[in-house]
Amino acid sequence: MATHRERDAGGERAPGSSDAGWERRLETLEARIEHLEGALEGLQDAVYRQAVLEEQKIGEVRRRIAPQQMARELSRDARRRGL
Repeated sequence: MATHRERDAGGERAPGSSDAGWERRLETLEARIEHLEGALEGLQDAVYRQAVLEEQKIGEVRRRIAPQQMARELSRDARRRGL
């Protein structure tokens, strides 16, 4: 049974050694990492878009409850109701 320490005459590992297994595992891990990096980037983009949307909503609420805007809205509502 050949071990990972056994080498052929040229100093390279013998064909069929565990190098092929390690290379395959490394390629699999690299592919998984690339997939995870893509998923992470997608998540970061989604979080950023949500933060921008929330900031816009907060800005709109702040604008609507500003004293001057609130006075205009109350006045408009009173006129509409005939008060």
